[in-house]
Amino acid sequence: MKVLKGQEGFEAFYSEMYGERWPSLKEALLAPKKHVAVANPYAHYKFPEVPLTVDGITFDHDVRESFARPEKTHHDYMNYYLLDAASILPVEALDIHPGERVVDLCAAPGGKSFLCALKLKGQGLLVSNDRSAARRARIHRIFDDYIPKTEQKNLTITSYDATKWSLYQKSNYDKVLLDAPCSSERHVLEDSKELAMWAPGRTKAIAITQFAMLASALDIIKVGGTIVYSTCALSKLENDGIIEKLYQKRAGRFELIHQSFSFGEPTEFGWQVLPDTTGWGPFYLAVVKRVR
Repeated sequence: MKVLKGQEGFEAFYSEMYGERWPSLKEALLAPKKHVAVANPYAHYKFPEVPLTVDGITFDHDVRESFARPEKTHHDYMNYYLLDAASILPVEALDIHPGERVVDLCAAPGGKSFLCALKLKGQGLLVSNDRSAARRARIHRIFDDYIPKTEQKNLTITSYDATKWSLYQKSNYDKVLLDAPCSSERHVLEDSKELAMWAPGRTKAIAITQFAMLASALDIIKVGGTIVYSTCALSKLENDGIIEKLYQKRAGRFELIHQSFSFGEPTEFGWQVLPDTTGWGPFYLAVVKRVR
C-alpha cells in the first residue's frame, strides 16, 4: 500500500483520524487566530474597557477580536502578554503554589514560564529550560520585559536535554510543565512548503521524543508531584498516544488526574481544545501525578 505524502497525505491522515469533523476543523484552523491578553501586574496595567473574560482562567485578562502589540508602561514593563486561551490551561492545571519547585521543561518562547512566575509570587524556584541558545535568549527577554530584576531571584534558565535530565537529577521538583515540541499542524497548513514535505513519519518520530521527555519528567518530580503534559498537536499519536505508552512502560508509577475546563472536551486520558467548537487551540493536556 502506497504511503501518501504532502498535502494529499496530510488530508488523508487527518480525515481518517477526525472523520466527518475534519472539514470544519480544517476550516477553523485556517481562520484568523484569537488571543487573550494577560495583564502584567508588575506594569500596574489596567485594561481601558471592562475586560471580557474566559471562565476558568485565574489570571487578570481580557479577550477581544484583536489587541495592539504589547508596550511598556511608565513603570517600564510590558503591559500584557498575548497568547491563546488554551495555552493558559496547562499552567492552571499545574495548580502552582508559592514556594514550590517548578520546571518548565521546554519553556521557549517564555509565555507559560511568565505565567508560572506569577503563580510563584517570587517564592520557591522556577527553572525554565530550552536547549536552543536563541530560544533561551527569548526567555531572558520575556523575563526582563515583564518582571523586575528584584523579582527574578527565584528564576533560572537552563539548557538541559529534556530527554536526559533524569540522568542528572531525580525526585527534585514539585511540578513539571512539559509543553512538548510537536507537529504543530496549524502551522503546517499555513505554510505551503511545510505541507508539501509532510509525511506520516513526522508525527511518529516526534512522538518518540515526546515520550522520552515525559519519562524523564516522571523521574525528576518528587513522589506526589505533578506533571502537565501538553501539545498544540492534532495527532492523537502525540497526545493520548503518549499517555497510553506511559501506561505500557511506567505502569504503577503514576496516576492520571482528570481535569475539565469551561471550554474544550475530554479525551480518553486528557483534555483537548479544538478551534471548530471553541475558537481556541488546537491544544491538548494531560495531568500525571507520580505515586511511586
